[in-house]
Amino acid sequence: MLKTPELLAPAGNMESLIAAVENGADAVYLGIGDFSARAYADNFTIEEFRGALDFAHLRGVKVYVTMNILIKDNETEKALDLIYTLNELGADAIIVQDMGLLSIAREMAPSLPVHASTQMTIHNTEGVRFLKETGVKRIVLARELSLEEIKYIKDETGAEIEVFIHGALCICYSGQCLMSSMIGGRSGNRGYCAQPCRKQYRLRKDGKEIRTEGNYLLSPKDLNTSEILPELIKSGIDSFKVEGRMKRPEYVAGVVSIYRRLIDRYIEDPENYFISKGEKENLEQLFNREFTTGYLKGDPVGELMSRKRPHNQGIMIGKVTGYDNKFKKLEIRLSGELEVGDGIGFEGSRDSGTIIRGIYIDNILKKKADPGETIIINYDQPPKNGAAVYRTLDDSLMKELQASFSSPAPIRKIPVTIKLKAHIGEMLQLSISDRDNNISNVISDYVVESPRKRPTTIEDIEKQLSKTGNTVFEAFQVIIDMPDEVFIPIKELNNARTEATDELENLRIEKWRRPVHPGTSGKVTDDLRISQCASDKKTLLSVSVNNPESLTYAIKGGADIVYIESEKDIEDEEWKPAIDIAMENKIGLYLHTPVIIKDPEMENVTTMIMQAEKMGFEGIVVANTGILRFLNSLKIAGKTGLKMITDSSINVFNRYTLQFLNENNVDTVTLSTEMNLGQINDITKHGECEYIVHGKVQIMESEHCFISGILGQKDENRFNCGSPCKTGLFEIVDEKGFEFPVRTDSKCRTHIFNSRELCLLEEIPKLIRAGVSRLRVDSKNIKADRVEMVTRAYREGIDSFYTGETKHLWQGSDISENHTRGHYHRGVK
Repeated sequence: MLKTPELLAPAGNMESLIAAVENGADAVYLGIGDFSARAYADNFTIEEFRGALDFAHLRGVKVYVTMNILIKDNETEKALDLIYTLNELGADAIIVQDMGLLSIAREMAPSLPVHASTQMTIHNTEGVRFLKETGVKRIVLARELSLEEIKYIKDETGAEIEVFIHGALCICYSGQCLMSSMIGGRSGNRGYCAQPCRKQYRLRKDGKEIRTEGNYLLSPKDLNTSEILPELIKSGIDSFKVEGRMKRPEYVAGVVSIYRRLIDRYIEDPENYFISKGEKENLEQLFNREFTTGYLKGDPVGELMSRKRPHNQGIMIGKVTGYDNKFKKLEIRLSGELEVGDGIGFEGSRDSGTIIRGIYIDNILKKKADPGETIIINYDQPPKNGAAVYRTLDDSLMKELQASFSSPAPIRKIPVTIKLKAHIGEMLQLSISDRDNNISNVISDYVVESPRKRPTTIEDIEKQLSKTGNTVFEAFQVIIDMPDEVFIPIKELNNARTEATDELENLRIEKWRRPVHPGTSGKVTDDLRISQCASDKKTLLSVSVNNPESLTYAIKGGADIVYIESEKDIEDEEWKPAIDIAMENKIGLYLHTPVIIKDPEMENVTTMIMQAEKMGFEGIVVANTGILRFLNSLKIAGKTGLKMITDSSINVFNRYTLQFLNENNVDTVTLSTEMNLGQINDITKHGECEYIVHGKVQIMESEHCFISGILGQKDENRFNCGSPCKTGLFEIVDEKGFEFPVRTDSKCRTHIFNSRELCLLEEIPKLIRAGVSRLRVDSKNIKADRVEMVTRAYREGIDSFYTGETKHLWQGSDISENHTRGHYHRGVK
C-alpha cells in the first residue's frame, strides 16, 4: 500500500502560513527571530508564533521551527531559552544545522523532536546513521542526491527522510557555501546569504575569456518535480518540502494547492496520474527560472543552469513588434493572454518590466487581449525589436489565490461526529469528536422535557447541530439518542454546540503543550557548564597537500603535520618516495578525506583509510559526518588507533560543537573560517583547535560539473561532456573584476576558491596566545615551488614566538602579494 508523504510548506510570515494551511499543507516550517537561515524573511516573534502554532494545530497541521544556522557561543543561552519555549508551547520539531545546538537540544529538551537541516550536508547512509543514533528524528537530505540514492539511504537506514520537491536550488552543497561571506561578510551559514550565485560572471580559460550563452554562470533553474511525483512517492520519502520562505503568500497558496492535488490524485489512482495543462502553467506562472528535476533523475549536466535570467521568467506571451519613440508606445504581437493588472518583462533585460495599466487594440482601450492580437501599451524604455515578452505576474491568478486564504471563514474544515443524548427528565448531553480521538463532552443545565405542542424533531436537531458557522469544524455525522418525543429550545442546542466546539478547539491546541522544563528559571548557564581544558602544548604547523611534490616541499619548509589529499591510491609509486621521507622525518601524516562521499564512493575511501593506518599514518582529516561515524565505530570497537581531526566543512562554530565532537572521539577540530579572533579565543579553552591561516579558501563545492555544463556538447540524444575541464585552468570573474579559480575533481564535482589568498602570517602571536593548537597552511592551490617558502615563513613565525627572536621575520607581503585576512577581524553577522 502506498504511503502518503507529508506535504511541507514554507511560511515566511503569518499570511503565508494561512495560505499554506488553507491550501492543504500537512506541515509548515517557519523562522523565529535571529536563528533562521532566512534572516531576510519577515519571520515571527514569539507572540506571533503562539498564534501561528495554535492556528495550525487547531487545523491538524504541524509546525517546524527553523534554527538552521551556526550558533555563536554568546548566543547559546538565548538559543536554549527559545528551545525551552518552543518545547513548552508544543512546536512539532526544530530544524538545526549546528551540531552543538543539536546536542544541547537533545540533552536539555529531549521531548522536542529535532530535524537535521539540509545545511548539515547529509548525503550518505553513514551520515544518516550518525544523526539517527544522536537522536535526530528526521534528516533533510542534500539536494544533490538522485532518487536511486535516496531510496538506498531510506532502505538501508529506515530513517525518516525529507526531500525538497519544488523551488529554488543552490549551486553549492548547502552548508558548504562561503561565497557570500567571503565577498561581503554576509554568511549563508548565518542566514544572510546575499545570493552571489545570481550575479553575472565571465569565464576564463588560461587567462583568456570564453564567450558563454548568458552570464549568470552560477544560477540554477528552479526545481519542479510534478512530472516525476509518482517516483518520489514510491521511493518512500516521508516528507515533500516546498522551498520559498521569501516568496509571497500567493506563491505558497498556488504551489501547495497544486502539489496537494497531485499527491492525492496519485494515491487515489496511481495508474491514471496526470498533470493538467492549467496546473503546469500555474506552476510556471507563479515563479520560474525555467524548471529542472535537479539531480533526482541523475546528473542533469547541461540542463541544470539558467544562465540568461536569474529571476522570475514567467510565461512567454508574445514578441515586441515595434516601438514609437515619440509617443512612447510599445507594440506587442500576443501568443498568450494579457490583462490589465498583469506584469510583463522582456527577453535579455534583467530589470525591465511594467504593470499593464491599459491595453489598446485598434486605438480602442481594452481590459483584456487574446492570443493572435496586436496590442499597444505605454512604455518608456524601448526593448529590442523581436524580443520575447513574458507575463511575470498574472493578476487574475493572484486574486484567485488570495481568495483561497483571505476568507474570514475557515476554508479548511475538520470533520467531526456529533452525538446528542436527549432523554426526558435528564440533562441534555452533547459530545463532539474528531478523527484524532479528541472528544469534548458537554452536560447542559437544561433538563429535557416532553413536548407541550410541537415536538423538536430529529431533523430540527440535525439542522441546528450542523451549523458550525465560523469554526473549523464540519459535521460529518450526527448521531441522536432520543427514544421519545421531546422539546428542546433552539437556544439550548446552540449553547451546547458552541460550548462543545469551544472545548474541542481547546483540546486540539492544548494537547501539544509540554511540561515546563525545570531549567527555565535562571539555570541556563549552570545547565550548559562545560569543562575547560586549556593546553600548554606548543602550537603545531600543519600543511594540506594534494601532490607528492608539495608534500616534499612542506617537509623541507618545516611542517609538523601534513594532510594528504589524493584521488589516487596513496600506496601508488608516485606517492611512496615523499611519504617515506615524511616517515623518516617523523612528520605526522593524515589522510584528508573528501567533503562529499556518496555511498558508491564510500568503499574506496574506507579502503584508503585502512591503507593509511597500515602505512603508519597518524590520523584522518574528517570532512563529513559519514566518515566520522565510520571511524568512531572502529575506535569504539578498538579496531583503530587513528586520530581524528575534523575539517572546516564540519562547521565548528562554538564550544558545544567542539564538546560534542570530542565525545565522538574527535581529537582536534578545525574551526570554521568564518570565526574571528574573539570567537577563536573563547572556544580554544575547551579543546584542541586548528585554524586555517593560509591558502585559497574553498568557497563552493558543487555536484554540478560547471565547466562541462557550459562547454560540453549536446546532440539529439545525449549530452557529450568531452572533459573540457581537463583542457586548461579555469576561473570566473565577477562584476568587480575579482577572479575565482574553478577546479574539477575526478568525480566531476566543481570546487570554487576565493579570489584572494588568505594570509595570517603576521597574526601568529595572537593566534598562539588565543590557544590555537595547530595553524594550517592549505597549499592545495599553491604552486609546489612556493609551498616550501610559505611553510618556512609560518615555521619561523611560530618558532620566533617561543624563542623571542624576531629579527628576520617574514611579512605577509613577502609570501602573498595580494592577500586577505578573511574573517579574522570582522567575522560574520
